[in-house]
Amino acid sequence: MMFDSNKLYDLMADRGFQAPRTGNLFFPAYIYTYKPELEYEMRKEIAFLIEKLERPNNYLNCLVINMYEEMIHFLKGEVFSGSTLFDLILEKEKEDSDEALDWILEEINDGNFYTNFENKVKAHFANNDDNKKVYLVLHGFGSAYPYLRVSDFLKNTEQLIKEFKIIIFYPGNYEHNNYNMFGLLNDDNLYRANHLNKYLATE
Repeated sequence: MMFDSNKLYDLMADRGFQAPRTGNLFFPAYIYTYKPELEYEMRKEIAFLIEKLERPNNYLNCLVINMYEEMIHFLKGEVFSGSTLFDLILEKEKEDSDEALDWILEEINDGNFYTNFENKVKAHFANNDDNKKVYLVLHGFGSAYPYLRVSDFLKNTEQLIKEFKIIIFYPGNYEHNNYNMFGLLNDDNLYRANHLNKYLATE
C-alpha cells in the first residue's frame, strides 16, 4: 500500500503525539517502512508532509535530513594533505573496494560524523520556542547503505534521540519484530524503535 501522507500528517499534528516523551517513553524513535521501489515517490510525499506541518496553523519546527547527503557532506568536509576524504576514498576504491568500504565505516563510526550531526541538530533547534513542537525527520538510509546503517545510527545518537521525536523513513519491511533493509538485510538492534506503520493502520 502506498504511503498516505495525510494519515501521518494527522498523527504528527496531534498535540498528544508531539512531545518527545509520548509513545515509547525511553526511546522516541519511529520507523516508517515502505517498499524500496517507491523511494522517489516517498521523497515527494515527505516534502509535502513537512510543508503542511510547517504552515502557520501548525507552525511545527521540523528538521529534515537526507542521511546519504549528510554522509557525503561530511566526507567532503574532512581534508587531509590538501585532498578531501571523499576524493581520497574514491581513489582507494579504484585500487581496493573492500579497503575503501572499511575506511568509510571507520570514519563514520569512529570519526567526527556523529558529533557533527548532533551539533547540527542542536544548533537548528537551539532557539526553538518551547511551544513549537519539533520533529527530526530522516531519510536516505537506503542510499547510504552499507556505509551507514539505521541500527548504528540510533546506537550512536541515543542521547540525542531522547531530546527529539525522530521519524525515520526506511526502505524495507518489518516482520517478526525485525527491520529488514530492502526486505533482505536484517538491521540489528532496532527492537526498541517504534514501527510507525501500526500507528497509521496502513498494514
